[in-house]
Amino acid sequence: MKIKTFKSLVMVAGLSAGAVYGAGFGLYEASARGNAMGGGLVGSTGDATANYYNPANLTECTNISVTVGLSLINPFADAKVDGVQQAKMDAGWFPPPHAYVAVPIMKDLVFGFGTYCEYGLGTKYKTDWAASWDTTETTIEQFTFNPNLAYKITDWWSIGVGARMSYITFENYGSPYMDVGPMYGFPPGYMAGYGRSHLEGDDFNCGWLLSTQFKVTDDLSVGAVYRSRIKHTIKGDKDATLPAALGGGSSSGDAQADLELPSSATIGANYDFTRKFRGGASVTWTEWSTVDTILFEMQPQKELDLGWNDAWRVGFGFEYDLTDDFCGRIGYNFDMDPSHKNHGTTMLPPGDRHIIGFGLGYKILDNLRVDLGYNFIIMESTTRELYMKNAVTDTAVGEPHKFQTDNAYSHIVSASVSYSF
Repeated sequence: MKIKTFKSLVMVAGLSAGAVYGAGFGLYEASARGNAMGGGLVGSTGDATANYYNPANLTECTNISVTVGLSLINPFADAKVDGVQQAKMDAGWFPPPHAYVAVPIMKDLVFGFGTYCEYGLGTKYKTDWAASWDTTETTIEQFTFNPNLAYKITDWWSIGVGARMSYITFENYGSPYMDVGPMYGFPPGYMAGYGRSHLEGDDFNCGWLLSTQFKVTDDLSVGAVYRSRIKHTIKGDKDATLPAALGGGSSSGDAQADLELPSSATIGANYDFTRKFRGGASVTWTEWSTVDTILFEMQPQKELDLGWNDAWRVGFGFEYDLTDDFCGRIGYNFDMDPSHKNHGTTMLPPGDRHIIGFGLGYKILDNLRVDLGYNFIIMESTTRELYMKNAVTDTAVGEPHKFQTDNAYSHIVSASVSYSF
């Protein structure tokens, strides 16, 4: 199960808990309000979702607070291989959930807990498409279980610390190729479909985070969050079915791969322009260069060269109280693609992302609020080089192929319910 999970992780670059376009394979869809505001809740959050955006902001919660919800994500794209149009990539809908609680323990000390998806992926192509030897279907699901403690040191300074317990599952299907020339009396290089391969795996490991918040003025708050690396050793199974032309039959075995999820640093600010009009912005640096080369320890051994670069994500958003009960929101994110032009994979469509968000909040009661959000992701058209590899020797065969994505978009519909006791 580990190999499959690992490959899936690499592909999942933006499908929250399995399906959304995000740079690398990071997921940022943590609440309906935050989605609509471009993640601009780092300086000040005001509810239990602070567990995700900035745990130091939990000190703003003076009562027990709970938020639960989910995001429905549908990514799709046109794909070309060597200039030939392929069937549309459409992975379907994925429903990554989120849930948070904030519990004041004593004066200035608050405990929080959140569960959400930080990484994920979901791509699906026709089984007979031109790059089936790279992948036909990949799914990654990752869940973070995150306990936090926040302490208000002074009236204007709070800090937070937390653990990030990460569980990942991965599944991948493909139709690898092998050199069957010697088998049939042909010269080496006679490539034929190896059949159907299936990889599956999972792993659990932990990381940590540190955060802080400064109240610069009554209207301006700034915050910062650092999240550590998390090293996963994904263990699982690999099996393959051989076509009749190669004698039929099947094979299976154990598989293992090491994947180091990147560290990241986020800074942000929130400002109250008026009593009704508020805004926030954030900038995130992610150490995607940790995802460079992934070695699959199995028989035969496989190596996935990615050569990713560190990347930036910038977002901002605004919310305005239309009435005492209704609040409108809007936001934008720019998500930089970390992939290398000469190290492509169809598991993760490449390209920088532009994310536009809209949302509405409705206060049903003084202590009960419902938030709705919609995001539209536009992924820039990009071309990457793919290398076909011999399924047995793991060596490149022939010249690189061109993998291009066009009209790549994603819809995200989200909803959250917040209650304060």
